[in-house]
Amino acid sequence: MNLEEIMKNHGFNFSASCAGKGSYTKWIKYKGKRAYIAINDASGESFPITMEEPVRVAIHDLRSGDEVEPGREVDSLSAYLGALQEE
Repeated sequence: MNLEEIMKNHGFNFSASCAGKGSYTKWIKYKGKRAYIAINDASGESFPITMEEPVRVAIHDLRSGDEVEPGREVDSLSAYLGALQEE
């Protein structure tokens, strides 16, 4: 199974901004408002390409795209997805 299929199984889709920045995103409700989770590589400029690399996870307002809380660094994409399964 490739990374895109794994991410789809967790409810994430690949998304690219008009500036060419790619990430995996998932729509959510955050404090009663529409928002989305964005997962990027550690630099925050691209998307992860392996399960073992560090990632940056941030929650953004759906309308403005602004972060609604500071992004956080996670040791690996697999660790983040594993934590989601525990919730």
